[in-house]
Amino acid sequence: LHIFVRISTIPTRLQSTIMAKIPVALYVPNLLGYARIILALLGLHLSTSSPDQAIMVWFVSGWLDFFDGKLARMLDQCSELGVLLDVFADNIMRTTVWVAAAASNPSRYGLIAACIITLEWITMLCTQLHAAQAGVHWKQQRDNDPWLIKAVFANGFKNPLGILVFYGLFCSGVFAYGEQKGTMFDDIIPFLPYWRYAAHIGRGISVMVELWLCKGYLSMVIEKDTRSD
Repeated sequence: LHIFVRISTIPTRLQSTIMAKIPVALYVPNLLGYARIILALLGLHLSTSSPDQAIMVWFVSGWLDFFDGKLARMLDQCSELGVLLDVFADNIMRTTVWVAAAASNPSRYGLIAACIITLEWITMLCTQLHAAQAGVHWKQQRDNDPWLIKAVFANGFKNPLGILVFYGLFCSGVFAYGEQKGTMFDDIIPFLPYWRYAAHIGRGISVMVELWLCKGYLSMVIEKDTRSD
């Protein structure tokens, strides 16, 4: 925290001079993005032999997500690469978790994990392409959404439903994996079954949001094709 305060007090002109000499690929928030991806893959590696360690590594990877955006603005290191790394790191982490869950119990989670992983990557592709073609960030293109989607996106996801969806996105797979393996967290977290149910409910709602986002982009593509004909 003291380091952040000291950095923030550096004169703006000096900050700009320092940052101009740093390659975009080596911006501090981007380094965090690389670290998150490496940690996600490390968690997958540990998932077969050390479930507790795997979950803790995934937790650190997710926890770092809270800092990259703040650091980017504080250090004036916002970049398109950083935006992509943030999305990639999120998806890769969630993918590794669901792969581990499927590997731990293929008959129960194999198909579920395959569907969720596929939907997440298709949603990422659709939202990024939609934003690039429409010239507006996909989180801001919400005027024509049904009430459920608007409720999730309200106040930048900082609302009960938005928090539930994010919780489900990042924790449903972890609970699915931990349920099969049995971890030390089973005895530490109070009311664990209810937290698990809440995560799965949040993930279910997020599926509806993802399908709607994909539909929005595909509708735009079809409309363009229709006009060109």
